[in-house]
Amino acid sequence: MSTRQHGVSPDTLQDHSVVDYLRDHPEFFNTHTGLLAEIQVPHQSHGAISLIERQVTVLRDQNQDIKRQLQALVHVARDNDRLNQRVQRLTLALLAAKDLNATLRVIANSLHEDFRADALVLCLLGKTPRLPERDETGQLRLRRLLPDDLDGSFATLLATGKPLCGHLRRSQLNALFEDEAADPAAQIGSAVVLALKSPGEVPARLGLLGIGSRDNKRYHAGMGTLFLSFLGELIGHALARHLP
Repeated sequence: MSTRQHGVSPDTLQDHSVVDYLRDHPEFFNTHTGLLAEIQVPHQSHGAISLIERQVTVLRDQNQDIKRQLQALVHVARDNDRLNQRVQRLTLALLAAKDLNATLRVIANSLHEDFRADALVLCLLGKTPRLPERDETGQLRLRRLLPDDLDGSFATLLATGKPLCGHLRRSQLNALFEDEAADPAAQIGSAVVLALKSPGEVPARLGLLGIGSRDNKRYHAGMGTLFLSFLGELIGHALARHLP
């Protein structure tokens, strides 16, 4: 059966044979160096260039890509280092807190200063002590709710414990950030919602912590949830020490 019957031209088969041969014999040009001077590779802006010049260009581009990737990794490593330092400070401060008021003060100060939150809302679910409207610093709004008060807006979060990041639905914003949602000057552009739970509690039933920012890009869906889940557990355990 001919190549025409297969719909493949002889030239195409010959090209494949050359490619396969050169791939199987990478040392070919070592023994045919004179051929390199004769080979020309079309270039979009500079006409024809030699194969070696083309290879140098390709390698230079690859080197630039590698440098950009390395710089990105260094940037991420520095961010992670700073993040670890903040979490360490928060952990030590929570351990030193002697009562519920001190614990709330630590949470408010840390999230406001170290994590650049513009709005903080702590919702404790179920039977909890009577709470003031805000903590002593005035930065953390406190709410006591029954699970039904959330109207199913955070049912999946409470069931799985997986944080929410990015742009919340209007119902979710209203359920957590009531004052901010009603005030155009304090609109929440992006947010993180953490599930809080007592030690060994599954699913999370202690409450929710809403961390809001006026910046639309401050919190986003691509954020690593491992750290956020740990933060929710850390704060939940700290609160549980001082709740009945």
